[in-house]
Amino acid sequence: MSKQPEALKQSELLNRLVLDRQTAEEIGRVAQLLLDPQAHQVVGLICKSGFLGGKKKSFAWAQVEAIGTDSIMIKGKQGETTTAKLESLDSPIDREVWTDAGNRVGKILDYLLEPITGSVVNYLFSSSSWRGFIDGIYLLPPVAISSIGKKRVIVIDAVIQKSQPYTQGLNQKINRAAEYLEKDYKKTVEDLEAVGREVQNVASQVKDKTQNVTSQIKDKAQAAGETVKGKVSKIRTQLPGDSQTPVKDGDEEL
Repeated sequence: MSKQPEALKQSELLNRLVLDRQTAEEIGRVAQLLLDPQAHQVVGLICKSGFLGGKKKSFAWAQVEAIGTDSIMIKGKQGETTTAKLESLDSPIDREVWTDAGNRVGKILDYLLEPITGSVVNYLFSSSSWRGFIDGIYLLPPVAISSIGKKRVIVIDAVIQKSQPYTQGLNQKINRAAEYLEKDYKKTVEDLEAVGREVQNVASQVKDKTQNVTSQIKDKAQAAGETVKGKVSKIRTQLPGDSQTPVKDGDEEL
């Protein structure tokens, strides 16, 4: 098998196109991965084809040559593996998770596998808010499982309490959203206060400039008035008085 990602989720491989590596023909689509729950290892896969998936074929995991983003390459034919043996394997998905202390902690939803060997890296289980667990999906290492039954798996209590989250639950998302909104609200208030201060500064500057311009206009008006007044006074002094022009000798007064 060519170089593959470190881990793949089982559910991501379902319905993946299966191709024959030698003929490039389509074999079908992945319907199920066959997991040996005792060994925690994928040992094969079942693909379906035809009308409503009526044709079914099984292949050993060793026949998987490459896993791409769009397809799985298979080398060899179905006859190279024992179909009945592979199909008898039962997956632990949807089984309840209980601790050896008698506490129900959740349910197995999926698992992560190493693509080359098919070994399970971690199971994924949904928590049931047990002992402070926030609703979400957590990692369950295979070593933590002590026994597997038809309906439930028993895990070591001490190990399960240290489970690491795989994805955030609803409560975590709500808390993070609330924190974000609170920070965003504070930032918005700060921005609005800064805008308010800027508006006040601009208004103050406009007021000062308006007062300055008004004062300048008033001073110029007063200066202009004084100039006009002075010119009028000067013109008046140059005009004849109100008395009549003196009469010369020999002229008769009319």
